[in-house]
Amino acid sequence: MREHLTMMIKPASAACNLACDYCFYLDTARNRSVHHHPVMSDEVADAIIDKSIALSRDLRFVFQGGEPSLAGLPFFERFVSRVEERMGEGRRVSWAFQTNGVGLDRRWAEFFKAHGFLVGISFDGTRRLHDLHRGEGSGRSVLDTIGFFTKEGVDFNILSVVTDDTVDNEKIVYSFLTGHGLHYQQYIPCIDPMQGGERFLSAEGYERFLKAMFDLWFDSFMNQTPVSNRFFDNLVGMIAGYPPESCDMAGICSVHYVAEANGDIYPCDFYCTDGYRLGNILVDGFPTLDERRRGMRFIEESSNTIDGCETCPWKHLCRGGCKRYRNDDGYRFCSTMKGFFPYVIERLHYVAKQITPP
Repeated sequence: MREHLTMMIKPASAACNLACDYCFYLDTARNRSVHHHPVMSDEVADAIIDKSIALSRDLRFVFQGGEPSLAGLPFFERFVSRVEERMGEGRRVSWAFQTNGVGLDRRWAEFFKAHGFLVGISFDGTRRLHDLHRGEGSGRSVLDTIGFFTKEGVDFNILSVVTDDTVDNEKIVYSFLTGHGLHYQQYIPCIDPMQGGERFLSAEGYERFLKAMFDLWFDSFMNQTPVSNRFFDNLVGMIAGYPPESCDMAGICSVHYVAEANGDIYPCDFYCTDGYRLGNILVDGFPTLDERRRGMRFIEESSNTIDGCETCPWKHLCRGGCKRYRNDDGYRFCSTMKGFFPYVIERLHYVAKQITPP
């Protein structure tokens, strides 16, 4: 039996109540033979639950999409209830949920609070910036959901996609979020389409964004009003000697299982395409899924072998970037990191020293 297992589950497949023009999962779904699957059945959910519990003592279930809330609150109530019924003494389970935040009401907030969910809410910094790529009026709906969650005491953080529209608006974004008490932030550089197409974020723009955002983050730290920025927090932890918490900063892929709504299993959220399908949870066990992942050498060949990382002075922090942000030319943000790290390294070491126990 394993000590830990994380299952990322897409109960509504790629279905969504928004049509964000930069959505990486909608693009991923278009690159497989069956784009969308119906909402996950009880049979598939039970197979995920039963096989996960049989495999590991410490379980983490992460629900994503598309928009997972489209599966309906009763789906999640049943899922959680069955897990709690099956878990024995000495076992642990944790829950996470990533949502676009549209249309969630107080019932959802009460459910997340009651079961200790960590919720990631997608919001691109301000209503105007959010609506640019996600649709007019969506930003207001998300802020309403944030209000419900805040009132009910739900544990949540903000996930913001960085585009060239965000660049040079860092102060506005930072002021808006912190002014609304949203101090747990994650900024995700916009992903390029799999088969090429419009690129929403340049390497130069991302460098400007990181530098400006770091200045704001460091000033908050020095003013004793710290804000959590997942990327910067990970860098500080790495300097302090800890492994990165975020898998995209490890330099090599790790063991993951992503379950689509029909039970198909993939090795990564970014690679839910036909060529990376490992099997189906209804008929395959984890040993079979692991063997197929090893056969395609998904992890073994995931490190950056293009950009000359071995001789780069920032290898220990950059580690070559996430595989999904690379192509035949290398890591698309290589130049970004080479400009960013010299700008911040002394201050990163200062913060790491302040938070490291003597």
